[in-house]
Amino acid sequence: MSISNPKPNAMAQYDLTMLRTLSDNDENFIKDMLLTFKRTAPPAIDRMEEYTAASKPDAAGREAHKLIPGVSFLGAKELEQLLQKVEVTGKTGKDLPDLPGLVQEVRRITNELIVDFETDFNLE
Repeated sequence: MSISNPKPNAMAQYDLTMLRTLSDNDENFIKDMLLTFKRTAPPAIDRMEEYTAASKPDAAGREAHKLIPGVSFLGAKELEQLLQKVEVTGKTGKDLPDLPGLVQEVRRITNELIVDFETDFNLE
């Protein structure tokens, strides 16, 4: 299966249009970006969870901020919006009781994306 033509997914949580455009449909580059996300996102979320548990929302927000550009390139809008909420909550301290649930939702969607990428693009 070609990276530029993944299997149809009516519930797709991502849209690689921007990445395809920026890379001129370079399948190796796209696969590298997907693998980078798969490798780097889970440890960043681990840190977000640790910071949240340690009552360090500002640090959790900084971790979220680091993930936003890559998630944006993947067209994962729902995840991008959640990360932005984590970032703002960390910066402002507003809605702090919501932070653990937001981070948990970030984890859930990230895990789903990784499974989708592994399935749709035969990632290892």
